Amino acid sequence: MRNRVIITSALGGLMLFAAGCTERQFQPGFEDDGIAPSISIVKSSGDTLRIDDGLSFGVSAADNLGLKNLTIEFSGGYNAAMDTVFTSAVTAAAFNVTVDLAGNTTAGGIVYITATVVDGNNNSASAEDSLFLINEDALTVSIERPSAGALTSQGRQIVVELNAQHSAGVQLVGYLVTGIVTDSNSQGYSSPLPTDTTYVDTLTVPGNTSEGIFSIQGFVRDSTGRSATSSTVDVTVQSVTNDTDPPIVSFTINQRVEVDDSITVSATDPGGIQQVGWYALLRDDTTQQVGGASASVGGGTLTDVSNTWPLNFAFPPTNLPRFVVIRAWAEDANGNRDTTANSAGVSGGPQAAPGAAAASSDTVLVVHGTTTPLPDGGSVIDGIYNRNLNEVYLTNVDLGRIDVFQVSDTSFVSGGISVGSRPWGIALWPQNVTTGANADTVVVANSGGTDLSIVDLQLRREVRRHSLPNFVVDEVTTALDESTGAIQLKFTRHDFSDRPQYLGMTCRPGAGACNADGITAVYSTTPTIDQDQLPLRGSLRWENLTSATPSSHFFWEHAEVLPSPEFDTLRVFVDRGPTIPMDTILSTACGVMVNMEKLVFRETTFVRNSGDFSHALAGEGGVIEAETFAQAVGFNAATGVATSTCSGTLFIGATPITFTGPIERDQGITPSFRVSDFISNTATIVNSIALNFNGLTNLVRTTDSVYVLNEALRLKGLISEEGTVAGMDLNFDHNFEAGIGGTTGTFGGSGDPDDRLVFLAVADAEVEVYDTFFFEKVTTLPIRDPIIGPLRVARLANGEQILVGVTAYGVVTVQLPAISNVFPTEGWGTSP
Repeated sequence: MRNRVIITSALGGLMLFAAGCTERQFQPGFEDDGIAPSISIVKSSGDTLRIDDGLSFGVSAADNLGLKNLTIEFSGGYNAAMDTVFTSAVTAAAFNVTVDLAGNTTAGGIVYITATVVDGNNNSASAEDSLFLINEDALTVSIERPSAGALTSQGRQIVVELNAQHSAGVQLVGYLVTGIVTDSNSQGYSSPLPTDTTYVDTLTVPGNTSEGIFSIQGFVRDSTGRSATSSTVDVTVQSVTNDTDPPIVSFTINQRVEVDDSITVSATDPGGIQQVGWYALLRDDTTQQVGGASASVGGGTLTDVSNTWPLNFAFPPTNLPRFVVIRAWAEDANGNRDTTANSAGVSGGPQAAPGAAAASSDTVLVVHGTTTPLPDGGSVIDGIYNRNLNEVYLTNVDLGRIDVFQVSDTSFVSGGISVGSRPWGIALWPQNVTTGANADTVVVANSGGTDLSIVDLQLRREVRRHSLPNFVVDEVTTALDESTGAIQLKFTRHDFSDRPQYLGMTCRPGAGACNADGITAVYSTTPTIDQDQLPLRGSLRWENLTSATPSSHFFWEHAEVLPSPEFDTLRVFVDRGPTIPMDTILSTACGVMVNMEKLVFRETTFVRNSGDFSHALAGEGGVIEAETFAQAVGFNAATGVATSTCSGTLFIGATPITFTGPIERDQGITPSFRVSDFISNTATIVNSIALNFNGLTNLVRTTDSVYVLNEALRLKGLISEEGTVAGMDLNFDHNFEAGIGGTTGTFGGSGDPDDRLVFLAVADAEVEVYDTFFFEKVTTLPIRDPIIGPLRVARLANGEQILVGVTAYGVVTVQLPAISNVFPTEGWGTSP
C-alpha cells in the first residue's frame, strides 16, 4: 500500500502524487535567462510531528520569468520522491505538502527534505530541511559518519558509523559501498536484540583506487525480516601529491542549546586529519571566550573525522538567554589549517586554533533548561513534583509504570515503579490543608482498569490497589396507563465507563491537618464507545480512600435544572460488588431533574487539585458539538455532604402512594447556574487547567485564550495566548484570590506581585510568563524544544522554584530566575 501524498497549491489546484511518480515536463524556454529561481521550506507545524499526523510542511518557490518543475525528495527516516510540473507560466507558487503515512509504517526519526525547483531555462535552486517523526514502531538506520562531502585518498581510511533503532529489536545492521570502491560489512545480534545500537567500522580505500566517487548506504533488519535503508553519503577520492590545502571543516549544533548540550566538529581532507577543535565567544563581547575544546584524532590516517564534546557553558540562569558565536577548526596531516585573519583578535591557546581563526562559525542561543531523555521511551501523560524527595513522577501509559525523575542530578530511577493498567492521572497524597504538606505517596489513575494505585515513594512500590465502584444512573420519566389511570415510572439506564482518567487529591480539613478518614480522590472517567445512548461521554466522581465505611459520589449537582417537562428525574446507585448491597445516592423520590448533556463530559476531562489540597477543578476537553460547549466544574472539599430523606407521591387512580429515598448532595460542587455562567462567558473547549495554592484562582486554557476565574468560576480576565499547546502552571507561591491584586496598588488583599504569575508553554520552544491580575506578559523564557506534555512548577527546599516540562526529547528542567512582575506599569504622565 502506498502512502498518500497531497500537495495543495496556493494557486487553487489540488494535486495528488505517489512516491516516485513523474510527469512530462513543459519547457517555456527563456534562452537568455541566467537568474536562478528561489525556493524555501516552511515548517508551519513545527520540527516534531507524530506518525499519526504524517509529514506536513510548506514549500514556496519563485522565479523572475517562470517556474517549470518542482521536485521533493525525502531521505533518512522516510524515503520517497515526488515531482510536479507547471503547465502554465507561473512566477511564484506556494504549496502545502501532506504525507499520510500508513498505520503500520516503520518510518520515523529524522526525515531529511530536499526541495528543488527548475525554471524554464533549466536554472535550479534547492532548499534543505528536516523534521523529526515520532513513531514508536519505526525501523531506522542512519549514517553518523562519514559526513556529507567527505574526502579521502588512496591508502587512507574512512570511519563508517551507523545508528539503528527499532522498538522490537534490531537483528542486523550494516552498510554497502558502491562506485569506484565496492565493499560491505555488517553486524548481527542474538537475543536479547538491542532496540538502539551503534555499529562502527573502518573502511580502507585501496591504494590502486582511481579518482572519483563512491557511495555508502546503511541497512537494518528487524526480527521479523522487515528491512530499511538509510540515505546515501558520497565520498570523493582525490590523489594527494603536494597537499597545501586546509581541511574542510563543519560542525553540528542546535540553533538553541542548553548549557550541557554537545557540539560535533567534522573535518575532511584527502591527506588525513590530525587535530580538530572549537571555541565559543560572546556575541556581544567577542574578546571573551566562554568555552571550547580540541583533540588529536586519527594520527593523520583518517580522512574524515568527527569529534563530539559537551559545551559545558557555565552561565547561571540569571544570565540566560545568551547569544554565543561558535567557531570550529581542523589541521591536516601536513599542518595545513585555516589562515583567515582572526578579526576578533582571539589568541591561540588550547581551545582555539593556534594563531588562526576558525574555518566555520555560527551564532547560537544558549537557553534555559536541561533535558533528560526518557530512559526506556513510552508516552508520558501526567506528572507531579514531590518536594519532600525532590523528585518528579511521570505516568508512562505505554510501559505501565511511573518514571521517577530525580531533580538533584537530573537522572531517572532505573525501571521506574510498576502500577496498574495504563496509568494516566497522578496526584500527591495530602497531609495538611494549611501548609500543603504531602506524604511520600502518590495516587495513580489506572485508565486500563477500574482502580487506583496507591504508591509508596520511599519503598518504590505499589502498596495497595483501591477498587472503584460502578455507578448506576437512571433517567426517570412518568407515563399514564390509560387502562388503569395509574401513573407509572419509566427508567432509562445509563452505564458509564468506570475507568479513571485524570484525578486530583483533596482532604476534609481538621485543624490544619487532613482528617484521617477524609482523604478523597476526585477523578474523571475514560469515555468509551459502548455507553448506551451517550457514547464517548465520561463522568466526574469522588472516592474516599480512607473511610472505614466506603464512601463514593457521582457528580450530578453541576447539571441540576429547575423542574421542567423538557428534562427527566435522575436516580443514582453505587454498586461495590456482588456481596455488598447497593447504596442509593439520589432517590427518585427527590425529584431532582438534570440536563443529561451537562451531566456527562466529552472525551478527555482534566482534573487537578490546589496546592493545599482544599480544592479541585475539572475541565471538559471534548469538541464543540452543535452549540454544546465545554464545562468547568469546581470542588471545595471543606463544605462536605448533606444527607437527607425525600418523600414522593404517585397516584393510582385517585389513590396516592407515598415513597421515600435518600439524597446525598455534595455542597462543594459548583452549582449548575455557575457552570452555565462559565459556559456563557467562554463558549469554547478546554485544553488544560490549573489551580493556585489556595484554590481561589482557577485557570482554563483554550485554543483562543487563558480564562482566569475565581472559586465560583466567575470570569475575571483573559490572557491572550492562542494555540493548541496545553502546558500550564502557576507560581508555586501563588496564593491570590482571582480578582484581588494583593499589595499591587489599591486593589486590596496581600501577597507579593512577583508570585502572581502563570507559566504557559507555547509552540515556538518558549515558556511565556503572565500576570494573573493584569493579564499581560511579564517575560519570556526560551527553551530548546517545545513542551508538548505536562508542565509543572515546583518549589525546592531552599525556596528556589523550578519548571519541569515534557518535550519530544525527554524531560526539561528549568531553574527559574528571579522574575520581577512589572505590573502595574507606571501610568502615562506619572512623575517618577
